[in-house]
Amino acid sequence: MTSEHRRVAGRVAAVLLLAGAALVGPAAVAAPATLTPAADATVDAAYPTRNHGGAASLRVDGSPRQVAYLRFDVTGAGDEPSAVLRLYAETASSTGLSVHGVSEGDWREDTLTYQNAPPMGPVVASSGPTAADTWLSVDVSSLVTGDGPVTLALTTTNDTGFRLASREGTGSRRPQLIVPAPPNPSPYTISRVGATTYSAVSDVTGQTWTGSLKSVVESAAADVNRLGGGTIAFTAGTFDLGNEFFKLEGLRNVTFAGAGMDLTLIRNDSSAAADTEPFNTKGMDGSVVRDLTVSAGGPPRTTSDALDFDDGNNMLVERVRVTASRGRGIVFDGKNQSWTSMGNTVRDCQVSGTASDGIELLATSGDTVTGCVITDVGGHGVQINRSSPSADQPNKTADDNVVSDNRIDQAGQDGINVDGGTGNHIVDNHVTNSADDTAGRDGIRITTATAVPCSGNVVAGDVATDTQPDRTQRYGLNIASAGCLATVVGPGNSFTGNLSGAIRDAGTGTVHG
Repeated sequence: MTSEHRRVAGRVAAVLLLAGAALVGPAAVAAPATLTPAADATVDAAYPTRNHGGAASLRVDGSPRQVAYLRFDVTGAGDEPSAVLRLYAETASSTGLSVHGVSEGDWREDTLTYQNAPPMGPVVASSGPTAADTWLSVDVSSLVTGDGPVTLALTTTNDTGFRLASREGTGSRRPQLIVPAPPNPSPYTISRVGATTYSAVSDVTGQTWTGSLKSVVESAAADVNRLGGGTIAFTAGTFDLGNEFFKLEGLRNVTFAGAGMDLTLIRNDSSAAADTEPFNTKGMDGSVVRDLTVSAGGPPRTTSDALDFDDGNNMLVERVRVTASRGRGIVFDGKNQSWTSMGNTVRDCQVSGTASDGIELLATSGDTVTGCVITDVGGHGVQINRSSPSADQPNKTADDNVVSDNRIDQAGQDGINVDGGTGNHIVDNHVTNSADDTAGRDGIRITTATAVPCSGNVVAGDVATDTQPDRTQRYGLNIASAGCLATVVGPGNSFTGNLSGAIRDAGTGTVHG
C-alpha cells in the first residue's frame, strides 16, 4: 500500500446514524474518532462578569455580542492532522457562524466570562446559512496541529442570535470534533435496487446507504454537506417517493443531478393536507438541481409545489422539467421571519400541468428566469410577487429580478404577473393565449397594492398576443395600478391581436420608449 493509499484509508468517513437508512461499506482503517468537548461555555457582553458554563445551549449573537468557546482534548491526530467540527443548531441563522482559533487553552468552564475570556484569532472557517434542528459542519483542520488541547471560539455578524447544543445538553446532540477529518464522499450515485428499495453509493469511499428513496437521498446529502458540499447523482430511471418527499435543510453547495430531463424522473403523489413537495427545502445556499423531471401528483393545494426553495440563496435550477404539481412548479420564497432569498437562477426549464403558477419569485430579489417553456399551468406562467400583508415580513417586495427569453402559452391567469416590486426586467419573452382558466387576465400584468412600492419596472422586446379562434388574453400589457410608477415600456414590444387591446396603462409616469 502506498503512502497516499494509507493516508486516504486512514481518513475513511465515520459512520453517521441517520434515521431510516442503513450504512454498509468496506472496513475502515484508522477510522476517525468523534470527540466531545472537555469544556464549553458562552460569554455575553451584556453580562460581562456572569458565567454560563452550565447551560444546555451555547449562544452566538452579533448584538449584544455573545461568543461560544469550546475546548477539545485531541488524540490520534496522526502525521497529517485534520478535523471537522460538527454542531447541532437548535435555531436557524441566515448567516451562520464563524470559527476562530484561541491560543490560550487553560480557561475553566465554570469561571469563564466575557471579561476574562481569552482573545480570539482571525476567522478560519464559516458555516454559511443554517437551518434549525439540523447539524452543521465546518472544516477546522487548520486549527489542529497534533495531539493536545484545542480551543475554538464561535461568533456571528448577525444581530439575530442563535442557539447550539452544548455538552450539557442532549447526549446525541453534543458538539463533536471528528479527528482525522473523513474524505468528502462525493459523488453519491442513487439507483433503484428493488421494488421500493434504493441505494446511495459513494464513488470515493464505497459507503452505501440503503432503504427508502427519501432516506438514502437525505442521508447522502447530509453526508456530503458536512464536508463542504458535493453531488447526489441519479441514474436514468423512475425514482418513486410514494407519498413521501425530500426534506432538505441547511444544505450548502450540494448538487442534485439526474441523467437528463428525458431519462430521470422523480415523482410522488399525496393527498395530505400539508406541504408535500418532492423537493421540500429550507435554508439552502449555492446548491443546484439539474437534468431531471419532477412530477408532484395529488389534489390541488396552494402551497404544495414541485420544487420549493424556502430561504434559498444563490440556487441554480437548470434543465428541469415539471409535469405535475399540486401547487406551483418552482418557487423561491423569502417571506418568513429572518428568511432571505436572493441571487437564484432558473434556466432552460419546462413547466406544465401545475395547479397554480409555473414559477413564482416570492419576496425574493436579484433572481433570473430565462430560456424556459411554460405551458398549460393553472395560475400565472411566471409571477414576481410580494409577500402578503400578514406574512412575517409583510408586503416584502421582489426586486431587481430578470425574466427573459421565456415562452409561455395558455397560462390559466396572466402569462407574466408582477405584483409590487422595483426594477424588475421583463425582456424578450413570448407570451400567448393567457387567461386560459380565469377570465380578464393579461399577457403581462403589472400591479400593486396600496402603499406597496412598484416602480421602475421594465418591459421590452416582448411579444404578448392571442392566437386562438376564441381569444381569452385581454391585453398584451396591462399596467393595472396607479401605484406603479415610472414603468418603462421599451422598444421592440408587440402586443397586437389580444381580446381587448394592446396596452392598458393605468400607471403613473409611464415611460414609453
